[in-house]
Amino acid sequence: MPPLFLAGLLYLGAGVFLGLVRRFWRRRPATGRPMTSRDRWILAGIVLAGGVLAPPLLLWGLERSSATTTALLLNLEVVFTVLLAGIVFNEHLGARIAVAAIVMAAGGVVLGWTPGDPAIAAGAAAVTGACLLWALDNNLTRLIAEADPLLIVEVKGLVAGTVNVVLALASGQSPPSPGTIAFGLALGAVSYGTSLVLFILAIRELGAARAGAYFATAPFFGAAGGLVLLGESPTAGLLGAAALMALATGLLVYERHLHRHHHPMGTHVHVHVHDEHHQHAHEGWEGPEPHSHSHPTGPVEHEHPHTPDIHHDHGHG
Repeated sequence: MPPLFLAGLLYLGAGVFLGLVRRFWRRRPATGRPMTSRDRWILAGIVLAGGVLAPPLLLWGLERSSATTTALLLNLEVVFTVLLAGIVFNEHLGARIAVAAIVMAAGGVVLGWTPGDPAIAAGAAAVTGACLLWALDNNLTRLIAEADPLLIVEVKGLVAGTVNVVLALASGQSPPSPGTIAFGLALGAVSYGTSLVLFILAIRELGAARAGAYFATAPFFGAAGGLVLLGESPTAGLLGAAALMALATGLLVYERHLHRHHHPMGTHVHVHVHDEHHQHAHEGWEGPEPHSHSHPTGPVEHEHPHTPDIHHDHGHG
């Protein structure tokens, strides 16, 4: 299947699947708060950066450079995600997270490194640009991660998928067979749709940098799948990448960010349970948990391990 057509079908599969889930899974638990007008503008930026611009840019660069070079460059996404999170979006990182991101990216480089491969081709700048756009996508997604992730993925999938399919047809690519189209849509429903919903839920609790660093294990799982499903032979690169990624994951899992912090008085809306941050009344109504409604926050001052979620987006002077 032509790459651009496949990219479109994967996104369309994600959008259609999550749209069906949203409409027909009536008893699903609360997954997000209603979207505001600001959220919609951010979602438009996510669709444009990560769904419309990045995939064609990647494919344009892939046509002009080797697959190995492209695989190495794609590891820049996690580095760009961490840099944007810390420098532009003011997300607290810490040395452990920065080191984990670098080690994780190094694992991807080791996994894809082939001695004697040609130097970076002219399309490398395009692939790098795609990584930067996806890093921006990750950080923008953090800003609306408390909204319904099913809706976010549905909109992103339908718009980006339609644009990529139209671009494929406009460039003269022939549509594949109906069976191949169905397979591409099904693959997109799982590998793009379900995966992205889980990624958004992770961003809620971990922040863009930490979720992005975990997400960088994807090349290792892809290579390991080649061993199990396709019968490929293990390589020294795979074993080295596994060791580096295990080290980076350990740095992330055993991170313990703890200090005394203050939650000011305010009001916000998001999915929650009645934990130590949500000790509020419901004026005679006690709905099932988790649930979403406008509720007061703070003031409270306490100390506990935390990540940069919706309640802990505070400074660290």
